[in-house]
Amino acid sequence: PTFKVGAIIVTSDNTQVLSLGYNGNAKGMSNVPQSDVPGCSGLLHAEINALLKLDFNNPKDKVMYLTLSPCENCAMAVINSGIKEVVYKEEYRDKTGINLLKCSGIKVRNT
Repeated sequence: PTFKVGAIIVTSDNTQVLSLGYNGNAKGMSNVPQSDVPGCSGLLHAEINALLKLDFNNPKDKVMYLTLSPCENCAMAVINSGIKEVVYKEEYRDKTGINLLKCSGIKVRNT
C-alpha cells in the first residue's frame, strides 16, 4: 500500500478498545495493490476494516483514532456507523472526508 494507515475504535472514555483495522486486502488475499495511482489501490481502507470488526450492539459512544484522515467514502461509512468523534494524526490530501464528518455533526480533531 502507498499509505500505511491504522484505525482504532474505542469507547468515548478511552477505556475499552472495540476494534482495530489497517489498510490491506481482503482476508487471505495478497496485499499487493492493483494500481500505484493514488486512491486506486483496490485495498480496503483501515476505517472499513475496523468498522467491519466492530460490534454495533455495544451501546457506548465510540471514537475512531486514525493515522490519516479519512477519504470521502470512509467518512460516509463512519457517519453511518454512529461514531461520535474522529481523531487523526495526518491530513489526507483531499479534505472532503473531514468536511463530510463535520457537516454531519461528528467531532473531528487533528493531533
